Amino acid sequence: MSTADFIQRSLEFTHAALIDARNGTDEQLHFVPEHGSHSIAWCLWHTSRIEDLIMSRVTGEPQVWSEEWAARTGLPFDGFGAGMSDDDAQQVRVGDVEALGRYQDAVFERTTAYLATATEEDLEREIPARNGTESVGEAISLHMMGHFNGHRGEINTLRGMQGMPTVMAAQGTH
Repeated sequence: MSTADFIQRSLEFTHAALIDARNGTDEQLHFVPEHGSHSIAWCLWHTSRIEDLIMSRVTGEPQVWSEEWAARTGLPFDGFGAGMSDDDAQQVRVGDVEALGRYQDAVFERTTAYLATATEEDLEREIPARNGTESVGEAISLHMMGHFNGHRGEINTLRGMQGMPTVMAAQGTH
């Protein structure tokens, strides 16, 4: 199995969990516990924006996110959640979860298309990072797979607090 195949299989699991996390009422998706900072809706927006930003940097193509997506979802055009205060994060409201889902799907599809043709050399290519450079493979592994699975845990905690099943509750039972 190539590195790109391994990354793609791992991201398929993570993407499936984020898609499953869309299930819930508006109230459930925007629930923030006392002394909490994020909602499920915030996590969905944030992870999608991060993936979009990274893949834009990797491919050299414009971000999928646009003023049209911002208007359709009711989310801010600028920003992606990093560095937000807890108070600001708690105020993030997705106006149209279906539209956010379509945006997520478009971002996931671009990543899948890239990985379908990525070579080992592509994944080893250095790209700008916050503190210098990192390889494309590192950017995807650290900032998408690792980071997003942290938010998947947060989503499951929020779902559990509301009596909801975890995302992908039946995964691995067959």
